[in-house]
Amino acid sequence: MNYDYKNFASEYGTPLYIYDKSKIESNYKKLKSAFEDHYSHFSIHYAVKANPNPAVIKVLGDMGSGVDCSSPGELEHALRAGISPDKVLYTGNYESPDDLSRVIKNDIKINFDDLNSFKRMIKLGKPKRVSFRINPGIGKGSHEAVVTGGTDAKFGIPYEKAFEAYEFAKENGVEKFGIHMMTGSNNLEPFFFAEAVEKLLTIGGEIFNRLDIAPDYVDIGGGFGIPYHPEDTPLDVNLMAKLICEKFKAGVAKYKLGNPELLVEPGRYLVGNAGVLLASVTGLKESYRNFVGIDAGMNTLARPSLYGAIHQVEFPYKKNSETKVMSVCGQVCENADILAHNIHLPVDIEEGDLMILRDAGAYGFAMSSVYNGRPRPAEVLVDGESSKLIRRRELIEDLFNYYC
Repeated sequence: MNYDYKNFASEYGTPLYIYDKSKIESNYKKLKSAFEDHYSHFSIHYAVKANPNPAVIKVLGDMGSGVDCSSPGELEHALRAGISPDKVLYTGNYESPDDLSRVIKNDIKINFDDLNSFKRMIKLGKPKRVSFRINPGIGKGSHEAVVTGGTDAKFGIPYEKAFEAYEFAKENGVEKFGIHMMTGSNNLEPFFFAEAVEKLLTIGGEIFNRLDIAPDYVDIGGGFGIPYHPEDTPLDVNLMAKLICEKFKAGVAKYKLGNPELLVEPGRYLVGNAGVLLASVTGLKESYRNFVGIDAGMNTLARPSLYGAIHQVEFPYKKNSETKVMSVCGQVCENADILAHNIHLPVDIEEGDLMILRDAGAYGFAMSSVYNGRPRPAEVLVDGESSKLIRRRELIEDLFNYYC
């Protein structure tokens, strides 16, 4: 994605999130094709948490994608983007009665994180279908904070207790079932996904056989990664899909589970490399380290400060081959507000220069804040030669909308 960034900055200002529609579409097509080559009863449910802008959701919805939501706000984003309720999954945790009532009101399929969630739900109304999120005892992710399976995870029912949950649901009159897991985020190893699917089918198959039920769907979550580091090997989605489907079909046949739908919930894989963050240099400092200050910080892109994540930095209009070691920082009054540590950057950087951070389409704006009283940036969707503002830049005046 090489744009005329000067025109973007002139028209929309900085900092600015820029998303490429064609890249989102190609990512979706590649993933869908990889799985359907091996198992036709398959569907993608985009994880809204990665990028909840309704315009982005609509791009994927128009391609045929369903969505996975984790909060009432994400659910509302999906519905306003035109996603039909029958293509929505809700996978929350520790839900309030209000959360659950919104799911009931919209007749949404739900993956319960715990038996107690289901017990809270049936006080409000019995769902047509019940799926429990299973913690299979294993997890993997690019950072410990995004590992969502295993003994340290706050998510899911321990597999040792899963039978009790399904038995209770059946005793309470539920007739349709699913099963779900999500073990971690931004994984690049195809064999790990296959291992996790095999374990889920073993856990679920034994439960369903004992209770004489069969699942309508098996939701194996997402976590499909993208390469943020230059040395990362991209995820081989064709190999991953082949391995997953082999384990999936073997488990379904072994436990005689019929023809369940295979669901995946990618977020980052679909939108991560389809976005960049455009920023302007606001200051240069020679101190104990050399700093390039920009108008985007941890309030704009939290991942580097929160996870130590890497986003490749580029100065698109600097061709000087001479570099020096510098760190890129924002304007927030926190020493954690460093977006890139000790990297080689052009020596002729000046105030006002434009800089981009790559692979910012997922968990960028979605995790932004107004910390330090700095309003959130605008978002733009590029479609071929045209671009469209899909979220206006917040103003300082917007910070006062909620005071009484």
